[in-house]
Amino acid sequence: MESTRKRLLLAANLAILALILYWVSEHISLGELRERAKDLPPEGLLGALVLNLAVLGVYGLRLSLLLGTRRLPALATVIIGFGMNGVLPFRLGEVAKLGYARQLFGIAAPRLIAATAAEKLMDLCALLLLGFTASQLVVAPYLDRGIAIASALAGILVTGLALAFLSLAIWERAGRKTHNWITDAFDTLRAQRSLSSIAQLALLTAAIWAITVASVYWMFSSVFPQFSLANACVLTLVLALAIAIPSAPAGLGVVEAAIVAYLHQALQAEPNQALASALAFHVIVVVPQVLTTAAILFGAIFRRHRLKG
Repeated sequence: MESTRKRLLLAANLAILALILYWVSEHISLGELRERAKDLPPEGLLGALVLNLAVLGVYGLRLSLLLGTRRLPALATVIIGFGMNGVLPFRLGEVAKLGYARQLFGIAAPRLIAATAAEKLMDLCALLLLGFTASQLVVAPYLDRGIAIASALAGILVTGLALAFLSLAIWERAGRKTHNWITDAFDTLRAQRSLSSIAQLALLTAAIWAITVASVYWMFSSVFPQFSLANACVLTLVLALAIAIPSAPAGLGVVEAAIVAYLHQALQAEPNQALASALAFHVIVVVPQVLTTAAILFGAIFRRHRLKG
């Protein structure tokens, strides 16, 4: 069953990449793409780079709070997760992060799994709020419709949380009959029930997505003057969905396709210019993560050899 699912996932990704390559061959000129890349404004690239590095710092603060551990190991764990996703397909970096966090920083896998699950839930809430905000910015005259959509999403979220807490109660009752790691994972989540912790986590999550939207806006508004804050909110949602799809390392191809499709649809952007900006933005996001991950791992290997010596 597992092998069949992997084959289907691989086939779907190959089909997507084939469609992307066909579109590129029909609409993109390599010579024109190089010229468009040279014309990208340096201030847009630098600003987006700084903001994306700042996002990693806030991710580290949030994970540190969730795990109750020091900030530097938490930040390194976050960077390793993103960096390994940049070189491994199908988002296997999340799995690699568990092993490296345990070996390098002594962070138990059950605690990190529970913290990651909590992070995903918070990010989902933030994306729902961002989607509601974007809908109001884009279709402000249809306020009633937006409220109805938001209410429906809120209802789905509340139902999901209720089911999660019900499952938690069932597992806790059967805790002695199940594996110890389940109880450890629930203990990690239970430690964040105080109002102060919830408020800090909410503020950090809001900061993560506010900075992410700002980086998208800074980058693409420097290339396309008509690119608005509403466009930045919508494109951030599009990118979140594209990255969530298990695909090639760093979502290569899928991310660029999502950006180009949105820019072409919303702004009627010229394909070569859209692809040049998309590639530049993707490089700005992924390359620092991969290089920093390599530095962390090589540093750990060097320290281990020194200790043995």
